[in-house]
Amino acid sequence: MPDSRYCYPGSDVLINKLNITNAKELMEAEIQLTSIRLQELQENPLRGGYDFEHLKAIHCYIFQDLYEWAGKVRTVEIGKGNLFCTTPCIQDYAKSVFGKYYSQCREVQSEFEDFIRVLADNYGDLNALHPFREGNGRAQREFARMVCLECGYDFNLTSATHKEMLEASKLAFDKGDSTGLVKIFSKAVTRHQDSVYEKGELAILTSDDLSIGFADSYDYYDYEQHMNTEIYNKMYEARIQKMDAERIINDARISLRQERRFGKEYDVEPEIDERAPRM
Repeated sequence: MPDSRYCYPGSDVLINKLNITNAKELMEAEIQLTSIRLQELQENPLRGGYDFEHLKAIHCYIFQDLYEWAGKVRTVEIGKGNLFCTTPCIQDYAKSVFGKYYSQCREVQSEFEDFIRVLADNYGDLNALHPFREGNGRAQREFARMVCLECGYDFNLTSATHKEMLEASKLAFDKGDSTGLVKIFSKAVTRHQDSVYEKGELAILTSDDLSIGFADSYDYYDYEQHMNTEIYNKMYEARIQKMDAERIINDARISLRQERRFGKEYDVEPEIDERAPRM
């Protein structure tokens, strides 16, 4: 279904600053321009608060040469079989996922396996948000790379293929199963070291992303057009509640561990001065 808000009339080609109306030509221009911006981010990461505004800033930087709406939340429903987060739920969903993503990763950063699991779970949750009309994957991967850097790791997806990443993301999106992402991230994430990237290598792209291209085959809807939009709306409201509950439980566990650690540090037998008179 053509998207009349973001595409040229009667076309699936996104309205762009270059006024390119041919899909293949736009893809080639997008690959060229975004690759330059991704290289710049790799050399000079865009710092932020690891929140929704941070993700928006990353998306805006990557796509600033192409789209007026770069860094802006979409106003149409998009999906691949299932709908991504419905537009009425985007802000609340974002608040929930960003309320736990970075803090949970930092909490387990010293334990590699735990870090990979938490990163994969949060990556899957953020993937379901898909807040932008196009370019969600690249923005999300750069965000994940930044989280990894802050936690002492490098993030390099060149060890994976486009198909592997797509299948793992789909498994997480459709079934809430992040095992595919865990498998990929276990190879892609390593302890941080200087000069980890080869010259010209873009860490957030898989080994064959550039040869395949980035065109996403979304289905597009106005909110009222999809027959099951209200059902999806309730589903995302439930996911928000679930993430909030999990965050509260996790925060409580952290507090308990800190209290136990604090108690052990101060639960020390007092030294007795043998010279002191005994009662």
